[in-house]
Amino acid sequence: MDNNDREELIRRRAYAIWEKEGRPEGQDQRHWEQASREMQREENRSNTGEKQDLETEGTTHATSTPASPPSEGKTRKAGPAGQ
Repeated sequence: MDNNDREELIRRRAYAIWEKEGRPEGQDQRHWEQASREMQREENRSNTGEKQDLETEGTTHATSTPASPPSEGKTRKAGPAGQ
């Protein structure tokens, strides 16, 4: 796959992620990076014979991506449980 095709696929996936998350403003870089990582994983799976649908993976990944930095999320979760 040439670079232009790969970029187009990443752009489309990033757009789908953006729409799925309710079209939030200012998240374009995060969406692009997420789409790029998913594309890389898909390419790696293709090279090893594994296949997984990007839409399914995107759903799992999008719901597991915290809105705040991980350290803040862990602190909030650990606080009530530690008392």
